[in-house]
Amino acid sequence: MSEISLEIMQQLENAQVSLAQSMVAGGPPMTAGSTTPNLAETTFGAAGSGQAKYLLLDHYTTSSTRILWAHSGDWRSANVTNTEEQGLAQVAFAANRVDVWWDNSNKITLMRCWKNL
Repeated sequence: MSEISLEIMQQLENAQVSLAQSMVAGGPPMTAGSTTPNLAETTFGAAGSGQAKYLLLDHYTTSSTRILWAHSGDWRSANVTNTEEQGLAQVAFAANRVDVWWDNSNKITLMRCWKNL
């Protein structure tokens, strides 16, 4: 297992602060919406995509907030439900490769999880 660099950890802290500030300012709601994206929109209308080098899941014990983070050049996030969190742990964390797509606000819109057999 490789060590996570201090630079990557600092980027995560900055992304978390930015997300928290957007929520205080009336930004994205903390409840998860529909996470079944229209593939054509996410593939062709996405602001960006890339292969995730790191995956992280924030599971807050004092609320129902669950935030999935993926690092692909920078940290991107998605609010997930409790049920989605359980599925992600089994699929994404067991994958050999995870590709992510995100929108203009760095919200993850699609994750493609690869497992080499």
